[in-house]
Amino acid sequence: MSHICMVFFRAGTCDLEAAASSLRDQGLEVSQAPDLLVASSNGSPEFRIRLSNAPHVLAEAIEIGAGTPDEAAMRELDARFEVAIDDLDEALDEINTLIEVQAALQEVSNGYLFLSWNGHLSGPG
Repeated sequence: MSHICMVFFRAGTCDLEAAASSLRDQGLEVSQAPDLLVASSNGSPEFRIRLSNAPHVLAEAIEIGAGTPDEAAMRELDARFEVAIDDLDEALDEINTLIEVQAALQEVSNGYLFLSWNGHLSGPG
């Protein structure tokens, strides 16, 4: 089963090029295709990263933020990085790379991180 974490942010403030640079700054290996980044470190699982600014992104951000301290901010976030995780157990066993991916994307976009597997939402900084 594939899992996903998402970093929500305002469209136009960040792109895949900036994300790739931030991931490399964290010491990760990054390969690039036109609409996809693949990040990993030595021996870690690969994390596939896509950028989406489809209309449903804002609706989902509003839904995720509802009733949280970040509700007002989430109402303005209409883009996101989607990080696909094929094997969550494997990723959590080697959690450092996942944390580096999340931190790099959150930092470069000043975004809000949402973990689909436990519903955790955390703001920037």
